[in-house]
Amino acid sequence: MKNLVALITGGLSGLGLACVNRFVHQFNAKVIICDLPSVSSTSIPSSSLFLPTDVTSEIDVKNVFNRIKKDFGRLDVLVNCAGIVLSQQIFEHSTEDFNRVLDVNTNGTYNMIQQMIPLMINNGVIINTSSVAAFEGRRGQTAYAASKGAIIEMTQPLAKELASMNIRVCAIVPGAFDTPMLRKLRTTVPSTPGNFPLFPARLGSTDEFAQLVQTIVENPLLNGINIRLDALLRMPP
Repeated sequence: MKNLVALITGGLSGLGLACVNRFVHQFNAKVIICDLPSVSSTSIPSSSLFLPTDVTSEIDVKNVFNRIKKDFGRLDVLVNCAGIVLSQQIFEHSTEDFNRVLDVNTNGTYNMIQQMIPLMINNGVIINTSSVAAFEGRRGQTAYAASKGAIIEMTQPLAKELASMNIRVCAIVPGAFDTPMLRKLRTTVPSTPGNFPLFPARLGSTDEFAQLVQTIVENPLLNGINIRLDALLRMPP
């Protein structure tokens, strides 16, 4: 974990910010944060580099690539945390709403990966963020579940394709975490049906997500897998 150069999307809040803090404070890594300029945070480490970025914009992401290439010459870790959520019944939202969720969550992730690969050859780790909704989406989560399911299905093909370049690819599948996104939805830990007790019966902390990111980076045998981080959470209808 020494002398790492890490890029974290959605790094101004929630899961992304926890990853930023872990890389900066515990490993003195060089961290580049990509997030929308409209997102505010007072807890960004002063040693990190913030680049206002719309992950769906090829121009924005190309500018990020050029800046990293100029300042650091390489990228060791890419953590894709940028995402949005839509929780509405299918008859309540438009096709435009559906496409917007897929554009940010799926296309934005793909856009970052595709453009950062040249900087990661020979020693790269890509970590994407999915959701348990990809497997057990609830009512009103059609768009969100579709976007996160696509992240799951990208893991194996990307890992196989990039293995020859010495780049690993994994995805984390978080359950219910204490993030601004979850609080915005006014959601509590969902009950677990049948014989599947939730343990521990609480929201996950964002640093617990960041701990798993660290483990993936440190363990070279973790590749091509989707790791559930959910305390046995199984979503009810």
